[in-house]
Amino acid sequence: AVVSTQSGHYGRDPVSSSSDLLQMEDKRKEAKCKSLPPPVEDPSKFGHLVNVMASKQLADYEIRRGDKDKKEQQEKKRESDAAEESAKRLKKLEDDKKKWEESREERVTTWKDFQNKGEKKKKKRHMLGTFKPPKPRLEER
Repeated sequence: AVVSTQSGHYGRDPVSSSSDLLQMEDKRKEAKCKSLPPPVEDPSKFGHLVNVMASKQLADYEIRRGDKDKKEQQEKKRESDAAEESAKRLKKLEDDKKKWEESREERVTTWKDFQNKGEKKKKKRHMLGTFKPPKPRLEER
């Protein structure tokens, strides 16, 4: 809204320029809510806006790629730890089995010795009908 004044100078009408600013501000807010690029008032700023948006997209891509790489590294580490743990478990089982076989002779001999000793005397059991009172104890308070 260019208006000529009495002095011959051309300038912007302050009332219409403020309404233009309000409209542009509303458009910016609306674009931001909808995740759209902000409207360009000046075509010369369009190139700069494209560069800014492209750099933002590239930065977001780099962040996503870095996160993806971290997840892959964690997954590889977890798998290698699991493989290492299973290898340790197998080795322990083999060692236990080997020790069991090595101690077999000793176990067999102790069992045979136990069987050859003979039966021990059985304890005398009290008759079911008899009552044996508990031993008296001093009370402690």
